[in-house]
Amino acid sequence: MSRKLDQKLVEELVDAGSREHYADAALYDHEYRRRRADVTFYRELAQRRLGGPGRILELGAGSGRVTVPLARDGHQIVAIDQSPAMLAALRARVGSLPATVASRITVLPGELCTFKAPGKFSLVIAAFNVLEHLYTRGELDACLRRAAAHLAPGGAFAFDVQLPDLAWLNRDPNKRWAKTRFTDPTTGRATYYSTNHDYDAVNQIALIRIYYDPVDGRGPSRIVKLTQRKYFPAELEGLVAHAGLRVAARYGDFFWGALDGGAESQVLVCERAVPRRKLPRGR
Repeated sequence: MSRKLDQKLVEELVDAGSREHYADAALYDHEYRRRRADVTFYRELAQRRLGGPGRILELGAGSGRVTVPLARDGHQIVAIDQSPAMLAALRARVGSLPATVASRITVLPGELCTFKAPGKFSLVIAAFNVLEHLYTRGELDACLRRAAAHLAPGGAFAFDVQLPDLAWLNRDPNKRWAKTRFTDPTTGRATYYSTNHDYDAVNQIALIRIYYDPVDGRGPSRIVKLTQRKYFPAELEGLVAHAGLRVAARYGDFFWGALDGGAESQVLVCERAVPRRKLPRGR
């Protein structure tokens, strides 16, 4: 049940939606504290690809939900994020770790399209829909090429994005969905969480609104914006190829299952494409 949206408004919402959801690191960590399957997947992937401790570059590392377990496994991690709140939370978390683990983590500010990190990496990862904050073909292409440029020979770039759910995307934007009661970790107040969204079908962007309403009705409600670019499987494979990579493996969950129409996620493991040999011209 989509509605026509003014493009200038969409641009403003995209900008806000790439920042606001990550401004409160404590609330973010609380909301996703039970999300563990993807952490296990990336740990297992690192073991399969590297065979032991190695160098990993993590894009959109946030507060370290994936970073720290990888460092505990012995890997050297360069963790990049652009959110000041998330970078502060990550640095504080690293500071509380045992010295041997903390020494394996380097935290750098950086943006997905222009990031730079020292050296080459056997594995580059972008977990939990990070690439859905790349809203245009040009932005995704820039990120993929930056990732490829940081790969060591034989290295891989692994990431996950959601599989677009057309029924969800076309929900009534005037209704509230997923209403949940929780205790805000900062204020200690009982709070209702709910969401709704508009979907810009032309640009394939979900413009999500997250509502935080005090259960007792006292005090203001808060609305946090989150915007996500939706990538369809064939489209995504083509965009990966355009950036000089190839899909080496593709899964539909974090348990190494096949991608099918009922999947929630697309989990891709990409490698540098092998250049085609030019055939000699005939005389």
